[in-house]
Amino acid sequence: MFLLIVHTAKSQVLVTFQLPPSGVAQKSQLWNIVLTNTSNTNQLVHLEMMITDAHNGQQVMSGVTKVFTISPGTMQANATILGPIQYNILSTAYYIDPGPAGLLPVGNFDVCLSTLQHITDAVNRIGEECQELIIEPLSPPQLQNPFDMAAIETKNPLFSWLPPMPALLFTNLRYDLELVELYANQSAADGMQQNIPIFRQSGIATNSFPYPPSAPTLSIDKQYAWRILASSNNNLVATSETWTFSIKNYTKANIINTNDLPFVKMRKEDVGDFAIVSNVIKFDYTNETADTIWNIMLSDLSVTDPHPVAMPMDSIRLRPGQNLINYPLNAQLVLVDKHFYVIEITNSRQEKWRLRFEFRKPE
Repeated sequence: MFLLIVHTAKSQVLVTFQLPPSGVAQKSQLWNIVLTNTSNTNQLVHLEMMITDAHNGQQVMSGVTKVFTISPGTMQANATILGPIQYNILSTAYYIDPGPAGLLPVGNFDVCLSTLQHITDAVNRIGEECQELIIEPLSPPQLQNPFDMAAIETKNPLFSWLPPMPALLFTNLRYDLELVELYANQSAADGMQQNIPIFRQSGIATNSFPYPPSAPTLSIDKQYAWRILASSNNNLVATSETWTFSIKNYTKANIINTNDLPFVKMRKEDVGDFAIVSNVIKFDYTNETADTIWNIMLSDLSVTDPHPVAMPMDSIRLRPGQNLINYPLNAQLVLVDKHFYVIEITNSRQEKWRLRFEFRKPE
């Protein structure tokens, strides 16, 4: 919040407004202001606002209110009181919803508010004040593959992630992939900050990137950390979490004794637990509702465009509380060897429970 004090020969006008906190913001929120007329006469004014990119000074959008009167004393104003407000989009490099309550684009901006006083036929600019406005996405990029703390066989993994949200706020969205090797007893966050990346790829336009054969070879039994940095219009807007993985030599899937594997707990989280399965999926689902019908989907995360498919669970009764499920993998579900999958349950409260696993084809 800032205070703009304007002195004129006959009056004093105080303008106080609060820009929305960092995060998603609407155009209408820019006009939540308090006007104070400290004189003894009415003042006829209008307000003009200019938004510019804080990095390059490019003008993004302007807004002009109607002409209105400020009576002596304090006046609480907003977009409705000051409207109709005329907006002008000044740059096509940013997506701005044309509606009066549309969302502002993600980025760092300078917002300048000018007060103009009307005296007969003259219009005088009697003050201007600027403040930085930071618009952040609701969520950063969400990493998908390789899973956090997973041990994978391939030395050329396919990195994949979900875009920051809401996606419509971004223009020319690009990603940087950073990969570092972790040292003994080093956390993922420390390694990402302190270690020189062994690989970095900039300007990725898609939500996946295969580790190229020409890149430094990944070693067996070493730990690696990776993250994604998202940029809109060449400005960094969000950074993902940092996940780790290692390269392991797995034994063949036919020595996995499914009966000896524990039930893996489904969790009400974005990622969920991880398991290796062969011919049976064993999971533990806690039904916190009165649901009696399963709503469970399966997605292949090892492909660039996974299409969820329904898992037929009609023969398995869903009970309140704990459900220990042995789900046989048969011809009804066609799974690909060494692919990573996620199963997701949506309950009647629209809550999502997840479990990740790698399928190993029995031989």
